Amino acid sequence: MPDSLLTSGLVRTLFYRFMGFVALPLLIWLFAVWAVTDPLKRISAAVGSAEIENSDQLFIERGSVEMVGLASALNRMRTRIRTMIETRTRMLRSVSHDLRTPLTRLRLRAERMDDGPTRTAILSDVQHIEVLIDETLTYLRNDVSTEKLQRADIASILQTVCAEFSDVGFPVSYSGPDRLLGWCKPNALARAIANLCDNGVKFAGNVTVALTETDTAARITVGDDGPGIPMTVRARVFEPFFKQDASRGAASKHGFGLGLSIVADIVQGHGGRIELQDNQPNGLVVTIDLPNAAGVQLS
Repeated sequence: MPDSLLTSGLVRTLFYRFMGFVALPLLIWLFAVWAVTDPLKRISAAVGSAEIENSDQLFIERGSVEMVGLASALNRMRTRIRTMIETRTRMLRSVSHDLRTPLTRLRLRAERMDDGPTRTAILSDVQHIEVLIDETLTYLRNDVSTEKLQRADIASILQTVCAEFSDVGFPVSYSGPDRLLGWCKPNALARAIANLCDNGVKFAGNVTVALTETDTAARITVGDDGPGIPMTVRARVFEPFFKQDASRGAASKHGFGLGLSIVADIVQGHGGRIELQDNQPNGLVVTIDLPNAAGVQLS
């Protein structure tokens, strides 16, 4: 364009009007949207990475008066939830521990009885109650959430769990690399795999733990050749205290149904995903995907 057109009064007037009526309101609108959405994004991210057991302040109370009020209300709600959970946990732990003393006395008295069906039945019931207490205490342990994420050899963890089962005669085998470094909570992961293997040996003849590496995760599969779990109840088997006797045979009548709940909590604590699938020709396959990035948002 010729310089005379660029410096003309008409072009200058149109430019000023464009800036005053279009560009400036657009910039103000973008700033207003950012000022509203940015605190909401921070609160959403904090909720996604929240740990109830952590006593640190979760939501940063800064910004507009409304945002400060919202963050403060959420922090108070989180404190009330944590207090409620801690109270419930202490009560259940106390009850479970207090039950051990009378159970021990009952076991000692039963062992002094003469051999017979009554003595056998009493000892069997006492052992069953002790198993239920141990299962409840294991579920109430909070070291899953407090254990720190660290870089560890996932393959070694799985091999150790499989070896512990096979050493006592259970048909549990490992398939995968001899070494695979990844980010995990070693003790919690070992407990999750042990729970899955324990469920497998109760209902199946053989259990196989396999480990593979994908682009975004370390994939762990625990497969068995048992009766499997019906599709209609798979969405509920991870709920605490849920039991479906018909799904896995008569042995499922024992326990509180907390094994898979513990596994689901551990996987969630890793920021991972767990799925149940059919094994071929029969059985169940539990697939766990653990993120292999250290910066993953954990719950």
